[in-house]
Amino acid sequence: MDNERIFYSEFDHPTSQLSAFSLCIGVFIISLKNGGIVRFKPNEIAHFKEWLDHYKVRDIAVNDDIPYANIMANLSKAPNRFF
Repeated sequence: MDNERIFYSEFDHPTSQLSAFSLCIGVFIISLKNGGIVRFKPNEIAHFKEWLDHYKVRDIAVNDDIPYANIMANLSKAPNRFF
């Protein structure tokens, strides 16, 4: 499949340029592989999200690739002798 030519109606970027996305209040915030960020408000939110999922564009709400530690900071002591 040649993702270089796969576009979504009214969206200017092919799937080959898309890195990740987030959906916030009906607007998609999309990270491009070249480091750019674009916003897109589709007429059909669910359909556009299905299109992104179909072409395996990473949804950061599901997988942000940030490891989480289950460590609680001890806020009773000042870090590095500050305060």
